[in-house]
Amino acid sequence: MTSWPSDTPSALWMSLSRETFAGTRLTGEVSADVVVVGGGIAGLSTALELARRGHRVVVLEAMRVGYGASGRANGQVISALTRHGPDAIRKAWPGERGERFIRLLKGSADHLFDLIDRYGIDCDARRTGWLQPAHSPGRFQRVSKLAAQWADAGAPTTVLSAAEMRARLGTDVYCGGWEHRGGGHINPYAFTCGLARAAVSEGVTVYEASPANRLKREGGGWLVETPGGRVRANKVALTTAAYSGDLWPDLARSIVPVTSYQAATDPLGDMAADILPNDEASSDTRMDLRYFRRDREGRLVSGGALAIQLAAARRVPAMVGRRLKEMFPALPDNAMTSFWGGRIAMTADRLPHLHRRGDGLSAWIGCNGRGLALACAMGPVLADAIEGVADEQLSVRPTTPARVPFHAIVSRFARLILLWYRFKDRREV
Repeated sequence: MTSWPSDTPSALWMSLSRETFAGTRLTGEVSADVVVVGGGIAGLSTALELARRGHRVVVLEAMRVGYGASGRANGQVISALTRHGPDAIRKAWPGERGERFIRLLKGSADHLFDLIDRYGIDCDARRTGWLQPAHSPGRFQRVSKLAAQWADAGAPTTVLSAAEMRARLGTDVYCGGWEHRGGGHINPYAFTCGLARAAVSEGVTVYEASPANRLKREGGGWLVETPGGRVRANKVALTTAAYSGDLWPDLARSIVPVTSYQAATDPLGDMAADILPNDEASSDTRMDLRYFRRDREGRLVSGGALAIQLAAARRVPAMVGRRLKEMFPALPDNAMTSFWGGRIAMTADRLPHLHRRGDGLSAWIGCNGRGLALACAMGPVLADAIEGVADEQLSVRPTTPARVPFHAIVSRFARLILLWYRFKDRREV
């Protein structure tokens, strides 16, 4: 049995969404070439790609489309990883293996915005760029090198001085930074609903309220059982990220699920024009990340994490509100009026991983907080893996899931590392 969110996704993103989707519950038995478990961006982009290649595809979503991390994200579209720039990727994955992934990552936002254009997805898409301001002089030096690496790889990046960053953000608390002009932001729930609509238009069948409770090898293929029915398929793709449960136990033990919280202000009226005046998205260089963007009605949408989850609905808005007010003193006190959260899948090396078995079970996992663009770009990669493309030709080389040591303990207490992150951020020079 897999696991899924017990609470509702973002009420804000749902209220702003002009895209809707409603799938039926699976009853009885159906057949497919491929069954995709997970109706988020990762699963839907994979299903869409497979259908465009002529495969019969069924998607099983435990709750509703967009109910997991895909509908709960901040909505920033970023063609970069949290920890690894091109040089670090080459060090981790030498030779053509690293170069293939760098090309995939560089084009990941392109792929997302291309899907929006091709299928007319109404998700408040703004390709206005992404900013990474540096919170210390040392971090400015690091991200200046990072921007140069991405520029050498062909990405539209530029280093920004402190004065330039001040003009772009509307605050003077940063030491400069860099921009990636290929980024932007979307309503992630609306995008996920629109992606489901696009998948159905290509022939995919999407079942909601149909959790995959069991995977079973039978007759040379797979039998996937849900509470109301079952699917017979040649291949299975798991795109369940931090909600992977025990359908593939080794997969679930290869990541640490981390809760990320979001909070938003009420519409700021005329004040909104002074914050991110060019309407970019922004996330800074702290290990305890600070990030923010505007929605179409002028709300400031931000978020954060907690070392101890107790009373998160009260503590997160207060914490995020304080941090934003340090940057933008004109904001009202207690400004954050919306709150939600969800889980993201973190890998030990902070890189995504592709897995496939000889019996037809495949997955990719490890968004590490950069899931929107990456999930779209990984759809064709997982489709390639399912179709049998050779390991060395895939943009991410398949590996065997590596269990996180002391997984149960680490999963329970990993969030406490935030205390160390905050200490490091304060001492950063």
